[in-house]
Amino acid sequence: MARPKKYTQEQAHQRQLARNAEYNRTHKAMAYRNQKKSRARGFIKKDATREELEELRGLIDERLEELSKN
Repeated sequence: MARPKKYTQEQAHQRQLARNAEYNRTHKAMAYRNQKKSRARGFIKKDATREELEELRGLIDERLEELSKN
């Protein structure tokens, strides 16, 4: 039985970066959506003020109503 390849930590890291780049190239729409979702969550958790959160709550409620109609 063949032995599995062993990579240094740097080689493994470089291979992972290449795989991530390939995924992003082949799944552009999904990668872009995930990026937007991640940024929104980060903003809400770390940077948003109370007023901004209240505004977002209103926008979310409107969007939920819109989605429930369809």
